[in-house]
Amino acid sequence: MISPGAGASPPAPDTDTPAADPGARRPTGTAHGSGPTDGRVEVLVGGIVVALTVLAALWLRHHPGPVVLDRWGSSLVHPSLHSRFWRRVTDLRSIPVLVGGSVLAAVVVVTRDRWRAVACLVAPTMAVAMTEYVLKPVVGRRYAEVLSFPSGTTTVVGSVATAWVLAAPRLIRPAVATVAAIAVVLECMAVVALQWHYPSDAVAGAAFGAGFVVLVDGVLHLGAGHAPARQGADALSGGSPTR
Repeated sequence: MISPGAGASPPAPDTDTPAADPGARRPTGTAHGSGPTDGRVEVLVGGIVVALTVLAALWLRHHPGPVVLDRWGSSLVHPSLHSRFWRRVTDLRSIPVLVGGSVLAAVVVVTRDRWRAVACLVAPTMAVAMTEYVLKPVVGRRYAEVLSFPSGTTTVVGSVATAWVLAAPRLIRPAVATVAAIAVVLECMAVVALQWHYPSDAVAGAAFGAGFVVLVDGVLHLGAGHAPARQGADALSGGSPTR
């Protein structure tokens, strides 16, 4: 006896199912489930902050005197030249904090996002170098006969604090961001209380440090995101990658 289905042809393959695209973009540098970023938001936010700082620097080059923020900030933070507490706060500007903080932030995030690890490792030092060797000489603003805009002290703290916020896992990122914000605010207050800087110097340094780290992180992710798509397109066309 022959069963009803005997000798029947096997079902035809489903031609409506799309084939895998070898050139499809995949998140690079980020572990599965860690919330990969394509870098666009970081480039936008970081770029705006850095651009505003540079515009302020160009304006102060021709108007180096105190601004409204300086008068307001000086009325809130009273001079305390010999305060041990404020001097302890400014210890955060040290090279060990800059280098050690950057390296540790990179170690924390490297298994989840290697491009963010690179940003955490190199961007804080780059931000400080830009402050000390480019922005300060170009602006030429002085406080107590020392080049002051933007503050290198707050650039260190702002950049390292931002690196740690980026490196922190999402679960604890709000707590890390809170601690980082407190550290930055205290550093800004310290350099004003010790009369090292105008308040605008302090705020600009922290903003530039933070914005620069975010901008570098975004640029690295944008570059990483375009690379796989380009390689896939070359493979489909049969051509060799452009050098």
